[in-house]
Amino acid sequence: MCLLAFLCFAGAERLLAGELSVYPALPDNQYRSDLYDVTVSLAGESRPSYVYNSVREMGGSHGKPTVFTTDANHWTSFSFSGAVTVQIKLRNGAAIKNATVRPLAKQIQAAIVGNTVSFTLTKPTSLFVELDSQSRQPLFIFANPPEVNVPTPTTPNVIYFGPGVTDLGTNPRVVTGGQTVYLAGGAYVKGRLNAFSSKGGPGVAIRGRGILSGIGVTENRGTFSQFMISARDLNLEGIVVTDAPGPGCFSGGKLVAENVKMLAWTRCSDGIGGGPNSLVKNCFFKVNDDTIHFHVSGMQAIDNVVWLQSAGSALQMGWNVTKSVDGELADGLDIIGNDLGRTGTKKDWLNGNIVALMDIHKLAVYKNIVVENVRHESQPYQLFGVRIKLAAEDPGHASYREGRGGVAGMVFKNITVAQKPLQPSVFDGNGTEPGSIQNVTFENLRVASELVTDKNALEYVVQRGKTSGFRYGLPAK
Repeated sequence: MCLLAFLCFAGAERLLAGELSVYPALPDNQYRSDLYDVTVSLAGESRPSYVYNSVREMGGSHGKPTVFTTDANHWTSFSFSGAVTVQIKLRNGAAIKNATVRPLAKQIQAAIVGNTVSFTLTKPTSLFVELDSQSRQPLFIFANPPEVNVPTPTTPNVIYFGPGVTDLGTNPRVVTGGQTVYLAGGAYVKGRLNAFSSKGGPGVAIRGRGILSGIGVTENRGTFSQFMISARDLNLEGIVVTDAPGPGCFSGGKLVAENVKMLAWTRCSDGIGGGPNSLVKNCFFKVNDDTIHFHVSGMQAIDNVVWLQSAGSALQMGWNVTKSVDGELADGLDIIGNDLGRTGTKKDWLNGNIVALMDIHKLAVYKNIVVENVRHESQPYQLFGVRIKLAAEDPGHASYREGRGGVAGMVFKNITVAQKPLQPSVFDGNGTEPGSIQNVTFENLRVASELVTDKNALEYVVQRGKTSGFRYGLPAK
């Protein structure tokens, strides 16, 4: 359903004030939230927006206590321009006392009247609405920009999935170079996509406002092999990927992913990664392993939102890296949840950081890495874990411990953390050839409002082995 609202001015033409599109409910209320109702209004006219539900998989938490993870995900998607009002109610009619809209940096204030939470949006965004009585049942609002160049079922080279539930079966659907997969709003497609394109040939596009779900894929769940989307060169836009049996989306060639939302439970449900010069922008992730694979030259991760679950880092610079990396940029990252940070763990070698680099091989070198404008809203397990060679106390990855490479330049800039981490950051340069970490700058790193400087750095950062050129504080004048 699409609602167009117009403003009229005396003696002037009617001007387009905004556009709102909400999407059809699934037949028989399949996968519908049992907790939340959402209504979206534009220019005084309201439309219900279907709220989906995904229940946490048992055993999907990497063997760590599940008491700190949520029990379900609830979300709704709509598209708009102009200004819309979002209203949220609990379906049981219960009153709501407190509501917080995250990321906090968006500065969206929620009003509460009885059993209704409301707030206004003036631009597309992905949000977590945290209600006082539903901490284990988060609600996500995926407010998309209006679609452009929307295909039809008869558009050439388009694989079109309309509203309703479609089951692709066990084997991935093969998509060839030059094709577009379109998931319309209200589409719930169960299955996986293998987007194959020849090197140098046209890539593949997957886009829309629908959902790709791995809920029906039962074999080999929790392994780094059951990709929801695998590709060579891929443009990915707008869709929700939920209940992945393994990683969400990986492209061997260039990946451009914008406004993608990924929700997953099982182990090895990493988020997204691509080849050199890939772009991940304005995406939302609540997956259960490494979120953004950030270990290829020229990659950019811009304005993303992450909820860290019981395993994995937000920016994973690599496990067992074998190629040098030059010139990566992460600019804008909001971490709205950190389940591992609530466990009280005392180990310093776990993988659950803002930025992690776990091992380097074959004389590979990392340089010109910039991570800036990061906001962490809760208590982290650890901020940074950069290790040329994996620690001996990690028995599960003994074969990775080569450590033949190094780091030659990283900048962490404008990073704010709400609470002190459970563990200090670790930069471990105990590798070989050269096995060192050099020239790491922390510019305007603030933990619980305290600026990290040369004087207090030992409280927050541990250096081991061959490390040098570490600098802290505000930018030089």
